[in-house]
Amino acid sequence: MFKLRSWGWALVLAIAVGGVVFSQSLALSKDSLTHSIENIPMPKLENPLRILTPANEIFEIASCSTKDFGFAITNAQIPPGAGPLPHVHYYINEFFWPPQGGIEIFHSERKFPDMGKPPTMEAAGRASLYAITPQPKQVIYSPHTFMHGFVNPTDETLPITMIWVRDAIAPDFEYHDGGMREYFSAVGAHIEDLNNLPTLTEAQRNAFVTEAPKFGINQSSYMMQYVSAISDEFPSNLAKLENTQALTKVIETIEAFNRGDKSVTCS
Repeated sequence: MFKLRSWGWALVLAIAVGGVVFSQSLALSKDSLTHSIENIPMPKLENPLRILTPANEIFEIASCSTKDFGFAITNAQIPPGAGPLPHVHYYINEFFWPPQGGIEIFHSERKFPDMGKPPTMEAAGRASLYAITPQPKQVIYSPHTFMHGFVNPTDETLPITMIWVRDAIAPDFEYHDGGMREYFSAVGAHIEDLNNLPTLTEAQRNAFVTEAPKFGINQSSYMMQYVSAISDEFPSNLAKLENTQALTKVIETIEAFNRGDKSVTCS
């Protein structure tokens, strides 16, 4: 039986990457490899969906869509030691935005384009991960087919916002968002009271891995299943990854919904 393990403490030495915060700007500094933004809004919903994920993350999650664009977004609270083990997305492209910093993000240089060949020794082969601890409000972008994960290595709960933008190859899930809301709804524990969190079951922890391919994800079940080595020398080509157009459209879509624009659906 699968039992999801936490990343643990002190997996790698963190590398701090400095950045410049631009007020509501996604511009890339000529003198910096980092991308930062002052604020990312959430859709204003009366009864937001809250989920405790099998990776021990506390999510407030929403899905938004227009005629030709869809995404899911979560404001997450990450307890000490929590975070998802290495995995690969095929249906979405992901943004990480830690408003306080402190979260260690791990990312591969190598892509895994075939969902039928995960990064295991028996299939596509394992790969190295590279660690970065973003500055507060720094944006880290992870296109689909790259392996990644993150962990909170501190002794306090930290916030992070994640955005999953539907890729063109994604099937049309119920919320037209690339499937991430549907995935976490299926495998996580729904939260009714933030002061009284539910208990995750062994079945939910198993489903986090076994159900993932239905939603375009290969999710590892233990730390080194997909990983051959971990380095704190984050490559510049990974730091340069960005998708200003998509992130700008996410923010504009949320702001339009919050103004009452009926062409936008958020739930």
